[in-house]
Amino acid sequence: MWYSVRNIWRLYRKKFSPRLNHSKATENDVRFQKKDFKDLLQQHKDKIVFSSYLEYEKLQLGYYKYYVKTLRKAKETETKEFRERSLPPLPLSLKYYVEKERIAEDEIEQKYEEPEKSFQLPFANTTRINIQDETMTQEQQSSDVEFDKSNVQKWMTNYEQFDDTKLVSATDEESDDEVVENEWCKHYGTPDATVAVSQVPCGGCGALLHCNDPAIPGYLPSELFKGTEIEELKTMECQRCHFLQEYNIALDVTVQPEEYEKLLKSIRHVKSLVLLMVDLTDFPCSIWPGIVDIIGTNRPIFIVANKVDLLPGDSIGYLKRIRESLLTEIKKTKLGEANIKYIALISAKTGFGVEELISAMFKLWLYKGDVFLVGCTNVGKSSLFNALLQSDYCKVHAVDIVKRATVSRWPGTTLNLLKFPINRPSGWKIRQRSNRLLSEAKLIKVENEIRNEQLSGKKVAAAPSLLGHIGRTFSEHIAMDDNFAGKQHKLTVLDENHELFRKSKWLYDTPGVVHPDQVLSLLSTEELLLTIPKTLIRPQTYYLFEGMSILIGGLARIDLLDTAEPCRLTIFCSETLPVTVVTTANADDLYNTFIGTELFAVPLGGSERLRNWPGLKNKQFKFTGEGPKICCGDVVLSSIGWVSITAKKDSICTIEAWTPQGRGIHKRQPSVLPYSINLKGKRIQGTPAYMVGKVYTGDES
Repeated sequence: MWYSVRNIWRLYRKKFSPRLNHSKATENDVRFQKKDFKDLLQQHKDKIVFSSYLEYEKLQLGYYKYYVKTLRKAKETETKEFRERSLPPLPLSLKYYVEKERIAEDEIEQKYEEPEKSFQLPFANTTRINIQDETMTQEQQSSDVEFDKSNVQKWMTNYEQFDDTKLVSATDEESDDEVVENEWCKHYGTPDATVAVSQVPCGGCGALLHCNDPAIPGYLPSELFKGTEIEELKTMECQRCHFLQEYNIALDVTVQPEEYEKLLKSIRHVKSLVLLMVDLTDFPCSIWPGIVDIIGTNRPIFIVANKVDLLPGDSIGYLKRIRESLLTEIKKTKLGEANIKYIALISAKTGFGVEELISAMFKLWLYKGDVFLVGCTNVGKSSLFNALLQSDYCKVHAVDIVKRATVSRWPGTTLNLLKFPINRPSGWKIRQRSNRLLSEAKLIKVENEIRNEQLSGKKVAAAPSLLGHIGRTFSEHIAMDDNFAGKQHKLTVLDENHELFRKSKWLYDTPGVVHPDQVLSLLSTEELLLTIPKTLIRPQTYYLFEGMSILIGGLARIDLLDTAEPCRLTIFCSETLPVTVVTTANADDLYNTFIGTELFAVPLGGSERLRNWPGLKNKQFKFTGEGPKICCGDVVLSSIGWVSITAKKDSICTIEAWTPQGRGIHKRQPSVLPYSINLKGKRIQGTPAYMVGKVYTGDES
């Protein structure tokens, strides 16, 4: 099918004009909500028992420090007003002028500033969120907030293969449509369905590069794709990966879930090891038991539990209890029948546990076959792929020529199979590696001691409690391949047929599978960024009586339906999700009133988003208390987080949990962090909330 620039632009306007109009309507809805938000709070404030959004300072400082701060602020304000009243009166004409200027300034402040229109790409939805990550530096935050559209519009010039002479400006004699068409081509490029798809995968997501359709993974504009040699294509990344990495913009592509399973079926026919990744902030919802149906029960499996750095330590030995809790949940699924050889707790982000995982693969799997990295979306497969690529597990000759997998906050960034050659674990290599790990272990121990001293007495909000180091034992100039000892091989791109890699075993990064229990697929990009925790989770504890409820943003609700004694509920979720305590009788009314507003944060958007919101559905569980110092179990709320229950010994309480469409609600026993109740701070006077306490940062033993 032939495409002309004019026809493409007309199709784009026809398809996406409603979306742009909807975006404008959404802005009006948000403006209206912000304008009336204070009025709504004033009308319903008596129904809100406590809100972490409204009382954030009390939650962090405690009642006494908050009272002192408020008193000091009031005193300073009163002193300032007294000084102003004690000044001599102004002349009548000057007084009139000053009052007039003050009124004008007040009117300007009351006006709502029109938000900047979101940047929109043809053939794709685009989203950009400016949320300051606590782990980012101030320079990174400032550069992230400033959104230079001119750089985005000229994104193709970032590629060396782009010919700048194709940037043709419109003339004054052209019609309006022609001007728009030329500007569109200049900024975004055009597809060409007549050009065959290449056999070169994108270095970021693994999809085959092409210029046929922007909605298909691996797309590059024809201006970049056509005429580019195969060797040059091997160094390029697709449009979607480029926008994710350079501009923090997500482009929607069309991929059917069935395609993922087709890719993975090849595992059954080759001798291989499976690394099944699990998200420790979201299990059992991120445990994919369906892998057993694909690979069978005889295939060896390593369970790799990621994001352990986000879990706060509740006491000495907490990693062992996390592993036991995970194993208990695994045995409840089909994976209980699988051939599980090893369970690793790691952080692909901080490097914790990765070296131990590599040592286990060398020892238990050796070089018997390929290794496949599988799991659900958003468990961190691409992050681990990049970590292993820079480690001893990757063949040293390929470290600098294999492109890194695209890593972003959006789930599902890997769309095909990425791979790198595995290092053969010969005897001398294992010995060299063991010597390096032994020498580094002493340095790491000293570093941990220094770090714990620095953190003692301080709140740990952004720093992870678990850090690791991923080192390299070998470099190319000293590496000795078993078959090519002493030879120097300088490669610029990965060639599977090269003599160095022809007989290699490979590690593959596979696409993430969408688990039906996960809430992630129901959320927009903005909502995902608010929901997924990015820093160490600090538990929040609340003291509830029968007939009270907790709302976690607008995503989840916990009702304490029946209990003889008050219970303590400890919330584990992203700190960007507000926690609101209400009576169960008022829960429905408040939820329907404030959904879509900043009080709940998520969901966010206009009336159209709220009309499409699936609503909450519920499940009930009973818990038997084990005493005031230990949690008797967890209520898992899918990707939103979980709630630990603490009740008087032998007392029975009934909990009702709500999530969108009732997804991901599970009862987890034993609790993953049973002593987390002891991390709470002092009770805040006049509220059911406890201050956010300190987390355990001591050495694991």
